[in-house]
Amino acid sequence: MSATKSPYTRPTPEHLEHLYVTLGLGCPDIGWLYERDTKTVPYWLRQANIATRPRGSNTGVHFKAGERSAFAGRKHRPESLEKIRAATVADGRVPYLRDGKHWLKDAPPEANPRWAGGATPLRQEFYRSDEWKACVRSVWARDDACCRNCGKDWRTVDRAVEPTFHIHHVWSFQIAALRANPAILVLLCQACHQWVHSNTNTTRAWLPQEPDCTHGPSLDDLAHIEPVDVDAWIAAQRRGRAAYFNESQKGRMA
Repeated sequence: MSATKSPYTRPTPEHLEHLYVTLGLGCPDIGWLYERDTKTVPYWLRQANIATRPRGSNTGVHFKAGERSAFAGRKHRPESLEKIRAATVADGRVPYLRDGKHWLKDAPPEANPRWAGGATPLRQEFYRSDEWKACVRSVWARDDACCRNCGKDWRTVDRAVEPTFHIHHVWSFQIAALRANPAILVLLCQACHQWVHSNTNTTRAWLPQEPDCTHGPSLDDLAHIEPVDVDAWIAAQRRGRAAYFNESQKGRMA
C-alpha cells in the first residue's frame, strides 16, 4: 500500500466487515473515519473478500416518491452569487463567459491551459504515418489476427467487449530505428497486453530481458519472418465475413 499521512492504521478484516456490513457505513464514511481516500476503501473490501453493495443501494439518501427538493424554485441571492464568483476567481479559476461569450472563443491558442506549443506529440504523429499503417497491416496478417500470447482469435471475440487487439512493441518505442519493424512487433489481445506490462509478468515475456535496456537488439539476431501477402490475407478475411453474414441472414429468414 502506498504511503499515507493518516495517523490511523487500516482496520482489520473483521472490523471492516462490522463497519461495512453490520453498521451499513459506506465507503466515504469509512474513508472519513480513517482519513483515507474514498477509493482506498473498496480496495480494502476486495482484499478482505467482502462483497460490495451496488451503487445507489443506500435508499436512505434518496428522495421519496413525490418529495420535493428543499431548493426547488429558489435561487441564490445576488450577494451569494458574487461571493461564489469571488471565491472561484481567488482559486485561480476564470469565468467561462465574458460578455456572454466563452472566454476562449477568440483567444489565441497559447491562452488555452492545454496548449502544448503547437507540436503534435511524437507517438500521435508516427501512428498517423503511412509507414506505421502498412506495418500494422503486415503484423495482423503475419499473426493471422490471433493473440501471440494466448492464441485468442480476434474473429471470434465479442466485438462489443473487445473491439480490437493491440500491436505491442517488444522493444521500446523510443528506439526510432525499430518503431516500424515487424520483427519486434506482436499482436496481443487487450488482456494479454495489460498482463505483459504488469508486475505479474515476472519472466518479462514479450519484453527485453534487460529491464532498462534502451539500445535495442541487433537486427541480425532477430528471428527471420517470412513475408506475407497482406492484400491476399485481407481479401480472405472479407470473404470469411461475407460468408458469415450470409449464413446469419439465412438463419434469421428460416
